[in-house]
Amino acid sequence: MTGKPALSMRPFRRWWMLLAVGAVLAAGGAATRPFSWPATVLVVVPGVVVSLLAFRVRPERISRTARLRRGVAVWSTLLVIASAWEMYAFVRQPDWTRASDLHPTLSTLLDPALEQWPLRFAGWLVWLGVGWWLVSR
Repeated sequence: MTGKPALSMRPFRRWWMLLAVGAVLAAGGAATRPFSWPATVLVVVPGVVVSLLAFRVRPERISRTARLRRGVAVWSTLLVIASAWEMYAFVRQPDWTRASDLHPTLSTLLDPALEQWPLRFAGWLVWLGVGWWLVSR
């Protein structure tokens, strides 16, 4: 016996499990038709699950500085403006299940770039990765 502790495989398994779930969600999302109910469910369910997991973790205390307050104010303002624009564009659409050229949402604007399956898959992976990164920080 050496005095070294055994390397646990648990963190590796967790990462592989997260990657596998992300790949399955991305493949499922890429296979759905844009603006369909299955696509909506594949957006809402992971968002709710990951948000609940993020709220479970106790954040560490961060010292409140003027720079932090300004940053929070700027990013909060940008988030509120982008969300308001997205909601306004979505509500003003004549049919909520079809994209509108008169009131485009962010999804409508990105749709031409994400028409092909490999690019849709990559887009879903990026969306899931950024979402996970935001809630795990």
